[in-house]
Amino acid sequence: MKNPFSFLFFPSLLLILFSKFAIAEESYSQHYPVQITTTSIGDGFWIGSFVKEDFLVGLQFTNHSTSFNKEKPNFTNSVSQITQVITTFIQWNPINESEFFITHGVSYRKQIEITEYRGARYEGKTRLDTGRFGSVDVIWPNWGLNLGFGWLWRSEIGLTGGIGYGILLSEPPKMIIDSTAEWPPIPKNQEKYFQAQQEQTRDKLNQLAIWPLYSASIGWTF
Repeated sequence: MKNPFSFLFFPSLLLILFSKFAIAEESYSQHYPVQITTTSIGDGFWIGSFVKEDFLVGLQFTNHSTSFNKEKPNFTNSVSQITQVITTFIQWNPINESEFFITHGVSYRKQIEITEYRGARYEGKTRLDTGRFGSVDVIWPNWGLNLGFGWLWRSEIGLTGGIGYGILLSEPPKMIIDSTAEWPPIPKNQEKYFQAQQEQTRDKLNQLAIWPLYSASIGWTF
């Protein structure tokens, strides 16, 4: 069965283009403000223009990276995450004079999670050091759909702030396995642990096709 993403992508792209051109005629005779804000407390920004009083068309960029360790008995999982997303979006206020909005758009992203597995090395019963015995990379597809909602406030002096929640919907990510060990051969306990981690990651790939998006923004309307 084909992934439903392939059926949603092009209709959504056409909807965005239609929405922009369908409401553009009115914008020629009126001036609507431009909005520039930071997103997610400084890890990105977006810029948009009100082509109609309750329609904002824009472009958003988000860049976020983090790394951390998950300590387990006899093992350490070192996790690195990189997410870069560029989104074209339409933001619509369905209720007049309300700060509530609904948004959707098409996103291009570079998103990867690298998990490196390390285990203890022993000489007899003496623990000497820890060494790498494998890694699993989870790589998301480049294209996705952005759907969400939130609240955006504009003050009379132009200061703008908001919060939002959404999802980035795509095909499931791919998993790449690297079983290169720092000190071969891999001990049996590390080999079994590595296989179990691969199975856990593989089992959740379909769930990762829906990626949550949170944002808090502050900026200016002019």
